[in-house]
Amino acid sequence: MEGKSWKKTLLVFAAVHVFIFLVVFPLLAQFFYPGTGSLELWMAQHMLGGQIPYHDFSSEYPPLALLSFLLPGLVFDNTISYSWGFALELLVFDILVLLMLYDLSAFFRIRLRTALAAYTLVILATGPILVARYDLLPAMLVLGGLWAFIKGKNKLAWAAIALGFGAKVYPIIILPFFLIYQLQNRQYGRLISGAAVFLGVTLLFTLPWVIIDAPGYLESWTYHLERGLHSESTYGTALLVGQVLGITRVEGILNYGSWNLISPLADGLAGAAFYISAAILVVVYVLFYQHLRKNTGANHETMISGPSAMALIQYSTLAIIVFMVASKVFSAQYLIWLCPLLPLVIGEKGYLLAGLFIAAGVFTQYVYPYNYEEFELGKALPVFALFLRNVLLILAAFVVSLYNTNRAADYQSPGTSALRPGG
Repeated sequence: MEGKSWKKTLLVFAAVHVFIFLVVFPLLAQFFYPGTGSLELWMAQHMLGGQIPYHDFSSEYPPLALLSFLLPGLVFDNTISYSWGFALELLVFDILVLLMLYDLSAFFRIRLRTALAAYTLVILATGPILVARYDLLPAMLVLGGLWAFIKGKNKLAWAAIALGFGAKVYPIIILPFFLIYQLQNRQYGRLISGAAVFLGVTLLFTLPWVIIDAPGYLESWTYHLERGLHSESTYGTALLVGQVLGITRVEGILNYGSWNLISPLADGLAGAAFYISAAILVVVYVLFYQHLRKNTGANHETMISGPSAMALIQYSTLAIIVFMVASKVFSAQYLIWLCPLLPLVIGEKGYLLAGLFIAAGVFTQYVYPYNYEEFELGKALPVFALFLRNVLLILAAFVVSLYNTNRAADYQSPGTSALRPGG
C-alpha cells in the first residue's frame, strides 16, 4: 500500500505539472512575454535550412541550447505551435526533475508530498518565463549531476555537468565540489575518470564548431565577456536606486539583448563583477571543504553519506545563488536555476528560505514582464521591487549558509533501506 501511495503522489504532481506547463504557463507567456519562441524558432529554422551556427549566423547560445531549440522545430513551424512544442520539451525536463526529487526525497527522508509541493510552489513563483526560456534544461542537468554523484554514479555525474556546461555556463561552478570531495576522500581514480569524462563530453560538443569556424564559435563566448552592467543585476539595481534617491546617475542602453547601464561607476562594477563572484565562490568552496573535514571521515564507498550529500546540495545551492547575485548579468529566468535544488534544501522546515524565494519570484514577475517599461524608465516602484528581489536572494544565501548540514546525519546512508516517512 505504501508503494502505491508514493506512486499516486508522484502521478498527481506529474498531472499538475502537465497542466502548468502545457496550459497555464503557455497561455500566460503568449499574452505577456514578448515574442515567446520567436528567436528559438528563427534559429531552429536556420539550422533546418542547412545553415551552420556560429558560421552562417551568430549565436550567443552554447551548442546544447541550440539543440533544445532545434528539436521542437522539427515538428512545429509557426511561433504559436512552436512555443507549445518548446513547453512540451521543457515538461520532459520537468518530469525528470520530479523523478530525481522522488528518489532524493527518500535518501534525505523528506516527505515526498513536501518536496514536490515545494518544487511546484517555486516554479509557480518563477512564473511563465519557465516555458519561454530554456533554463530548465541546465537546471535539470545540474540536479542530475548531483543526484548521480550522491548515488555513486561518478562518470554519469561528471557527464551531466559537462552537458549542463554545454547548455549554459553556470553548471561549471558545481565541478569544484566534486573535485574537493574526491580529493578529501582520496578517490583519485574516480576523480581522474570523472574528469576524463567531463573533458571528453565537452570536446564532443565543442570540437566540431572549432573545426568549422573557430572565430565564430569564440565570438559566442566573447559576446558575454563584452557585455556591460545589466540593469537587473545587484549592482545595476543598486545604482538605479541611487539614481531615484539622487545619489548616482546612469544612462541606459539596449544592447547585447538586454537593458544595460552606462556610467564610469557602472563600467567599473561590470569589470569587477567577475572577480567579486569568483572570490565569494572560493569562500563557498572553502566552507564545503571545512564541513567535510569537520563532519565526515574518509569515505572510499561509491555512494555519499547523508551529511556529505546534504552538504553537497546545500553548498551547490549557495554557489548558484552567489553566482546569480554577484554576476554583472542577472536575467529573470536565472531564478529557474534554483528550482530543482530548493525543495531539498527547504526540507521539512525551511519555511524562511521558501518564503524568501517566493517573494523574490513575485517581485521579479511584477517587474518582468508586467512593468518592465517603467523599470527601463527608472520609475521608483519597479526599481525598488527588483532591488528588493536581489536583497531577498542575498538573504536567502545567508539562510542557506547557516543551515545545519549535520541534520543530514539522520537521513539515508549507503546500505540502509529506503523507508519512506509516509505520503
